[in-house]
Amino acid sequence: MFSHRIPWQFSFRLKAFPSRLTVSAGRGASNAAQTQLVARRPRYFTYGLGGALALGCLDEGFRRCIEFWVVVFPLWCHYFWVDKVSHPKGGPKGDEQRDAEFSKLHARYSPIIRRATLYMRGFYLKAAQLVSTRDDFLPEIYLEWLRKLQDEVPMALSSEEAKQVIAKELKVASIEQLLTDWQDEPIGTASIGQVYKARLKSTGEEVAIKVQVPKAERMFRADISCLKMFTYMAIPWAYENMKEIEKLFETEFDYTEEFRNLEAMRSNLLPNWGHRIYIPRPIPELCSRHVLGMELLKGEKFITAVRRRLQPLAEQRGITVEEYEQEQLEALRTGKRKAEGAAWLHWKITLWKFWRKLCGFKSDLEPIDVGGIFEMLMSIHGQQVLKDGCFNADPHPGNILMLEDGKTLGLIDFGQVMYVPVEFRLKLARLMLALSRRSPPDVARCESEIGVTRKYYKEDVQYRICSFWLDRDDEEITQGRNIFDLMVWGEAEDPVLSLPDGYYLACRCSVTLRSTALAFGVRISTAEYWKPYAEDLLRKHGQMI
Repeated sequence: MFSHRIPWQFSFRLKAFPSRLTVSAGRGASNAAQTQLVARRPRYFTYGLGGALALGCLDEGFRRCIEFWVVVFPLWCHYFWVDKVSHPKGGPKGDEQRDAEFSKLHARYSPIIRRATLYMRGFYLKAAQLVSTRDDFLPEIYLEWLRKLQDEVPMALSSEEAKQVIAKELKVASIEQLLTDWQDEPIGTASIGQVYKARLKSTGEEVAIKVQVPKAERMFRADISCLKMFTYMAIPWAYENMKEIEKLFETEFDYTEEFRNLEAMRSNLLPNWGHRIYIPRPIPELCSRHVLGMELLKGEKFITAVRRRLQPLAEQRGITVEEYEQEQLEALRTGKRKAEGAAWLHWKITLWKFWRKLCGFKSDLEPIDVGGIFEMLMSIHGQQVLKDGCFNADPHPGNILMLEDGKTLGLIDFGQVMYVPVEFRLKLARLMLALSRRSPPDVARCESEIGVTRKYYKEDVQYRICSFWLDRDDEEITQGRNIFDLMVWGEAEDPVLSLPDGYYLACRCSVTLRSTALAFGVRISTAEYWKPYAEDLLRKHGQMI
């Protein structure tokens, strides 16, 4: 075999030798071609990326995602740079320079975020409503326009477009077959739909028609995906919460589900609370996946009713209601005025009304018993969560009306209703009792039993974070931190790895109610008002209290 190899290799080299110049020339040409190819690669990459973006922009969800990151990413980078690099907390430049630098950022970016939110709408409007309920979560320059979105969302549908949606959904040639006295101006505008006033032709009853904005579901799903990525990167403690919100929105776009929710809430709440609240009756012939008709509740937004009753106090000071309201909010933010307990405020206003009646004073604008109202709302939601097993996870102030009698509250918008099984409610009941006892070991144990998984299970972190979500946020719990810093502290000390279904939404219900109350100067404990329902549930199932 070796003798055969020598001639083969030798002949190959002999043949190759005379052609060395030719091979060299060929290699030169090949190198030139490769150089040209390398030079064109950036161009090809640019063309490919541009083509992909152009095709992607044809998809609205992809386009919205690009628009979100174009606005948010540079902003986040700037805030991150100031927070961690140029003016770090406890750094050599001091807290005053740090605060001044952040004030510049807020003034620069607040108008940009406002324009982007109103332009993109979708879930970004809903997110804006959520964060606006806390006065200590964002700077005041953001809250000035965020608060208005609770009940002043701009229109997305024209009256004619809404009529077309109704006709298509209810399978009629024209809405005149079902409705008369249609009012072109919507009586309510939300993040995914608008509400119009009309009269049911068959009975003459005044009705409210809720119409979903076309493609709202697709927009929301794209928006939530973007926000999930953003929270994972920038606000890790909120990532699990976003996953829970995403699950809840799976049903909000089907108004037949809200029809079912309305009927459930009416049957659960009105027998016990019908003398103080009312929930509109849904109308079956005006219901489809994207349209929901219900009886019209006559009244005004709860916030508007309270503001109107501030007018005499503002006039005494020689200022407008808006200035008076801003002054009170600023006093609460800075600590000049302390929020008072709901029960104490309820008795104060009751005694004050009694004294005015004895003295013969009369007024068309009697002050509202805000403390008593929030006591009632907290108790109602305790019943929903622990007794009924179905609760409104979005009780923000825009969903509360003061009806014409000035005493009855109208509760509306039950698109985000969560149904929870009895096993979850029993575990939550034990957790609420532990919170009412203010026992850190019991709270930590019950939080673990309900299914909250953490990295380290530090008792102090469990107690304080759980107390914030499901009971209170006083100085003992926050230790001087604002809510954002408290959540960042909790994430750094003992990160949450996963949450059980329904847990975050019960937490959100508690925080939203307490935050709304706090905006009116009322401090209230969730555990105090949910405790009776927790005890009743455990007794009913033969468990020790």
